[in-house]
Amino acid sequence: MARSRSLFLFVAALFALNFLAACSTQPQKPVEPPDTRAADEATIRANVVAWSQASQAKDVNKALSFYADDAIQMPDRGALVKGRENMRKGWEQMFALPGPGLTFGTTGIEVARSGDIAYEYGIYDLATKDAKGRAHDEKGKYLVAWKKQADGSWKAVVDIDNPDGAPLPPAPAKRKAAAHKRRHRKTAS
Repeated sequence: MARSRSLFLFVAALFALNFLAACSTQPQKPVEPPDTRAADEATIRANVVAWSQASQAKDVNKALSFYADDAIQMPDRGALVKGRENMRKGWEQMFALPGPGLTFGTTGIEVARSGDIAYEYGIYDLATKDAKGRAHDEKGKYLVAWKKQADGSWKAVVDIDNPDGAPLPPAPAKRKAAAHKRRHRKTAS
């Protein structure tokens, strides 16, 4: 009997230990990374200021340093350019133009909750002079996608811009379009 009582106590103790272990291991919520969006936005804003200053100074190497190695640039009226070093020629040509050059500034930034990607948009001003010394001032807007790098820095991965221009002409009035079709049918007969 002592043996069966010992076995009973042993089984009861195991049961109690398993029960306690099961009660103490409740499913835990996944730990969310800290929300760094405000700090990330401030970092990107500081990058944009430094990038614009590098552009005003016509410092090609510094201007290119804000891009990731495999960044994509989509210049207005130009072919897509992939890779920071492939962008060099375009930046050198722009910086060779006489005049104050390029300045730009942020209008807005949105950082993803994940803290690894963001987009920034803003306006730019490219003030140059032609061969006769006449001033040319191109104003426009841009959009840059930023990605946090392995070292924690933010680099531009996609850069697109386009100049402000004259709005599209208004669509022709319906009556005029209908009259044009009638005239076209008469001349075709």
